[in-house]
Amino acid sequence: MIEFLLNDRIVKTGCAGGTRVLDWLRNEAGLTGTREGCREGDCGACTVVLGRQSESGMQYRAVCSCLLPLSAVNRRHLVTIEGVSSPGALSPFQKAFIEQCASQCGFCTPGMIMSLTGFLLGNRELTLENAMESLDGNICRCTGYASVRRAVTSVMDGLCAGTDRIAAMVEQGHVPEYFNGVPSILETLGEGNGSRGTLSVAGGTDVFVHPDAGAGGEEPSFIQAPSGITVHGGNVSVGAGTTLEEIRESPVFRELFPELDGFLARVASTQIRSLATIGGNIVNASPIADMAILFLALGTAVHTGTRSVPLKEFYLGYRKPDLAAGEIIESISFPLPPEGARLSALKVCKREYLDIASVNSAALLVLKGSSVLSASLSAGGVYPYPLFLKETSSFLQGRELTGEVILEAADTAAGEAAPISDIRGSAEYKTLLLRSQIMAHLGHGGS
Repeated sequence: MIEFLLNDRIVKTGCAGGTRVLDWLRNEAGLTGTREGCREGDCGACTVVLGRQSESGMQYRAVCSCLLPLSAVNRRHLVTIEGVSSPGALSPFQKAFIEQCASQCGFCTPGMIMSLTGFLLGNRELTLENAMESLDGNICRCTGYASVRRAVTSVMDGLCAGTDRIAAMVEQGHVPEYFNGVPSILETLGEGNGSRGTLSVAGGTDVFVHPDAGAGGEEPSFIQAPSGITVHGGNVSVGAGTTLEEIRESPVFRELFPELDGFLARVASTQIRSLATIGGNIVNASPIADMAILFLALGTAVHTGTRSVPLKEFYLGYRKPDLAAGEIIESISFPLPPEGARLSALKVCKREYLDIASVNSAALLVLKGSSVLSASLSAGGVYPYPLFLKETSSFLQGRELTGEVILEAADTAAGEAAPISDIRGSAEYKTLLLRSQIMAHLGHGGS
């Protein structure tokens, strides 16, 4: 049995944990304001807001319900478009969309309202820029977005966060009064059974893209993996359940690698970053896993309940991580980079933002002048799994970064790679991309 708070009412359901929340909402709960569009997390029409209790209070995130297993909402607060305003009333964003003609056919509008509501209830500073960025995963084919921006601007002017973000949003009419009592309601819920499936997932943003996910065979079901980011004993530890958005917002990562903010914004939309976990990205063993590439360059180790494995040794083949049956990743860790270390990450895909990489790469360099004290480089899209560029990293050790050395390093990386031709580009094209990215890392850095 799965038990959760749906808008302002407690719900219990015996539906399979691998059922997509989108399907459950429309077919079982009769809440059709959550729209079905792409079913792949690309259009944002199915956006809902998911809240959970944490040590710092309620944390709300806008997520795509088409990629969300029902078991993931166990003991949480699931908010749909039907739950963002009081009966007979409209929220300020709903009113603004009407007044500014930001809704035409209306199909995408509920998803946009939910994305903006998730932003208001979240942690990011209440600026117009951040509000518009929260819509990065919402597609509209009617308005051209200018009217949407006018609507958002009209609401953001004069908006106050207050000392208690959620209470402030209640007071200003952005969410109903019942939001103030959500923590006490969640405490009354039973443990339930949110993990009945045979295939454990922590985020599901890749698993649930497949049309048959949750329909026979191995049923995907959500597990609550440990999360959080800590620094101890010269190492940074990241719980496997930590989401990409939590990494992006983390003071630890912002201080160590401020240049990563732009890279992470291009990796995925807000809704996907709020679901996708670091453990899931690594265990997926995808050749183009953006975060796996990043953490390979950082010299990361993978920790299960019984052992630790260097990430560079964790991949055994295409989609094949070094895990025994029933073994799961609990956390990862990497050493704090030495002072003066420079981390860069690059990604080339068919569109600049929110797309699957043709080739991605990362480099951690420690330089003294133009001399390389240490180098750690990785690449994706050029091998059956995320590749640590061992020979290239060794070649650079102790060398001056002259033009000749940079070109030879690019040649070395191309020699380590074994790309294949597919929908994202020919093998020759990917080799050229890898060479150019290596030269960018060594010449001017990446972002």
